[in-house]
Amino acid sequence: WEPPAYSPLTKLFYVTERNGYSIYYLTDPDPRGSMGLGGKEEVSVGSTGSFLTAIDPTTGKIAWRRPYTSVPGGFGGGGGGGLLTTAGNLVFAGDAGGNFVAYDAENGTPLWHSRIGNVSNAAITYMLDGRQHILVAAGDTLYAFALYE
Repeated sequence: WEPPAYSPLTKLFYVTERNGYSIYYLTDPDPRGSMGLGGKEEVSVGSTGSFLTAIDPTTGKIAWRRPYTSVPGGFGGGGGGGLLTTAGNLVFAGDAGGNFVAYDAENGTPLWHSRIGNVSNAAITYMLDGRQHILVAAGDTLYAFALYE
């Protein structure tokens, strides 16, 4: 649902990883059998964390993993809205604290952030008058950032 991203520069596949566990209760069996249409109730039990994870798609091995910070009352934090990679070797993501963050695509080091609220879509990038811009939404507001030349 939230889009991952791939960088042809690093040859890594970036995903938001959420490690939570819940208990599910069947509340209304479906008379048509195992079509998965019966009612259920989910009780969240906990989380072992959420991460921005870079995976080598040729081997399936994790190249690096950057934990998202938790917020009080939340289960493990996590990014939001999806990921974007750029030719400038950056990965853009939202975090649980309402920040829009640029990470180094090689090692996951956070390089820049702006507190804009909960990111609600994967960012896009475009060129205007020879300058690269990033456009991202947080709630019902669009934010545009110009990258340094």
